Amino acid sequence: MNRIKMLSFVLPLMALLFSSCSLETDNEAGKLEGMWHLVRVETLATGTSEDLSNQVIFWSFQAKLLELDDKTGMHNSYLYRFSIDNNQLTLSSPYQFDRENGDRPLTAYEATLNLYGIKSLTPVFRIEKTGKRKMILNDGSVRLYFDKF
Repeated sequence: MNRIKMLSFVLPLMALLFSSCSLETDNEAGKLEGMWHLVRVETLATGTSEDLSNQVIFWSFQAKLLELDDKTGMHNSYLYRFSIDNNQLTLSSPYQFDRENGDRPLTAYEATLNLYGIKSLTPVFRIEKTGKRKMILNDGSVRLYFDKF
């Protein structure tokens, strides 16, 4: 077999193999990618709503990680792994985010998570809406409204 024929077969095959590899850093956030400002939390059982638009509470999605951050620095920040499947956002492996002292895995729910609209240690949200500028998540107890930052 001549060299050109072999290369014309091997190079496309190698390209196909390498393009099918999945890396830990692959972006899985899709439409959720980026920084989202939590602007309102609606409690479904009571129908009450809390306006957070003047606060600086953010959810930031990148690759397979979610960071929950209060930009005032007054409250703990948290990291979660997440997965998206069939319009369902599942949060897992929570950590208190602390660069100076080392991230600490959470083994129990912390009340500060409530600030971010998180009502259980590893919640599952239905993605009700995602667009260029708006996102709505619902875990059955709260509906969270976000604006893209």
